[in-house]
Amino acid sequence: MNEVSEVGHEVVEEVEKGLHLHHHLSPRRERAMFAALGFTLGLAITRGITTWLHYHGAGANGGIIVDGVHIHHLVFGIFGMLLLGYGWLLLYGVEHVPKRRWFRLTALGYGICSALILDEFALWLNLRDVYWQHQGRESVEALALFGGLLLWAVLIWPFLVAVWRRIRERRV
Repeated sequence: MNEVSEVGHEVVEEVEKGLHLHHHLSPRRERAMFAALGFTLGLAITRGITTWLHYHGAGANGGIIVDGVHIHHLVFGIFGMLLLGYGWLLLYGVEHVPKRRWFRLTALGYGICSALILDEFALWLNLRDVYWQHQGRESVEALALFGGLLLWAVLIWPFLVAVWRRIRERRV
């Protein structure tokens, strides 16, 4: 137990000294990591809400209904993606070198919108609402969750390796 607390203390010391994510990831990889994080979170939240609605009696057309028409979350993902695309076009016109936080936020938004769109992949594949049927759930859900988590793990790997090396260097 003592060794575990030493390692935890060393990690905290390194972070306080300035071991930051952007020191170990290029801006492109960092944006991809934020997009993967947004995708994973967006998918988990979307599936959580739709499952909750479904099991509390909302039925196949639960959620947002306008004049008797069910507005699928795919629609919000498409509009969000259109706005993000336009935002990315504007990022290069505002400053010579746009701030990293705007790219982080838009990458996170891209991941969330991608999750909203891809979560209803079966809808656009079958051209009918099969969200709660066998063909609409199993493969898309498993692949999307696995892909998001795997992509997150792969992109964060350089940072974790750097933390591990710093800890080992201090022990020697």
